[in-house]
Amino acid sequence: MGRPRKIGLDYFPKDVDFWDDYKIMDLLNEYGPFGICIYDIILCQVYKNGYYLEVPIDKLVSQIIRIIGNRWIKDKSLVLQVIQYCADIGLIDHALLQQSVITSVGIQRRYSEVTVRNKVDKSKYWLLEEEESQAALKSAHSESVSAAETGVFVTETKVNAEVIPQSKVKESKVKESKVKESKVCMSAFSIPCKNGTYVLPREDYDEFTHTYPEMDVDKSLDKLRSYLTANPHKQGCVKAAKAYVDMWLCEDDQMGKYRKERSVKPAYDLREYEDTGMLGPEWDDYL
Repeated sequence: MGRPRKIGLDYFPKDVDFWDDYKIMDLLNEYGPFGICIYDIILCQVYKNGYYLEVPIDKLVSQIIRIIGNRWIKDKSLVLQVIQYCADIGLIDHALLQQSVITSVGIQRRYSEVTVRNKVDKSKYWLLEEEESQAALKSAHSESVSAAETGVFVTETKVNAEVIPQSKVKESKVKESKVKESKVCMSAFSIPCKNGTYVLPREDYDEFTHTYPEMDVDKSLDKLRSYLTANPHKQGCVKAAKAYVDMWLCEDDQMGKYRKERSVKPAYDLREYEDTGMLGPEWDDYL
């Protein structure tokens, strides 16, 4: 019986330009070394369990206080504020935090690099796109020892082109592309993300307009796009963009922003003025 794969890490890499990260600068500016200490503890707790930590937030707060010590922390709410701020600036995924799950794109990217050869199940709460996950694997292969140095001979396997006709392959790809286009009917709205651009599908746009009927959804979305363009450090990953859009619209709706202008056409009934004496005899032909 094979030994079960280890999910948690014994160590995780820390970039030498850690303190040059704008998010870390924001956290340091807002809460000082205290905020950095809390974030560092969160990273250790996450990587000890894998690439995410599923735990009630109040329990996580208690763990952090126990590690730092009651001497230095007098108020639990301050720890909660730091955790929430980390989500606001993108150090923690905001949408998953609402589900008591601690992770982020950056956390998962580092985890993917460390466990590049470890086939760990990464289907739950995984935020990285497939291309990003494969990038670490390709990098590891490029730095690996060559077959000549290890004395291992690789036999090339030739594929008979007649077995898989090129025309059928191309036809299959065209059909697959058409299916994807039919399933994702894109609207004109898109927002910049760290790993690309998120384009809002038409069915999701219709869902938002139905959910927020009193609000001008287009104006709110345009404001979101301008905000993320002007603040790149606030951008998330494409996979979590829909949840971020929904949260943005929900907050605007609760604050009463971008209400639709109701155009009411006036209805005139000249008979209403007949008894007031406001209409002269010249209007008799119209009454």
